[in-house]
Amino acid sequence: MVTIIDYSYLDIFCNEVLNLNKSIRWVGITNKDGVQLAEKYREALQPLLTRQETEEYASHTIARHKKRTKFESKIGELDYALVKYEKVIRAFIPITNNNYYLLISIDFEETNFDRIIMRQINPFVESQKHKLNSKDEVSKT
Repeated sequence: MVTIIDYSYLDIFCNEVLNLNKSIRWVGITNKDGVQLAEKYREALQPLLTRQETEEYASHTIARHKKRTKFESKIGELDYALVKYEKVIRAFIPITNNNYYLLISIDFEETNFDRIIMRQINPFVESQKHKLNSKDEVSKT
């Protein structure tokens, strides 16, 4: 069974996440294969990576996550994964049953990243994920 994704909804979703906190730089949604479905940058932001580099980063992030899911029965499901670089903080958040993922970048100066993710982003994702649960993806044209 294949259903078309509402890409306009994904754009709205990304905008809503982006507007949750002023330290969020970038928001992207990928599918289980690491294909980027939507993305939004904070206004007037100079991206650190090109679009191609961002897509490659997303693909590698999903691949690494898939390798770690075999441990979930022992350690529990992933709330989020975070990597802090010299210039940016990046987070990876499962949205629905390992089918869709939210990738975000946060200003590297931000110290309350856990609070932003757990008290702002995750509640929003939880309130919206039913809109993605019922959809399967077809290729982007």
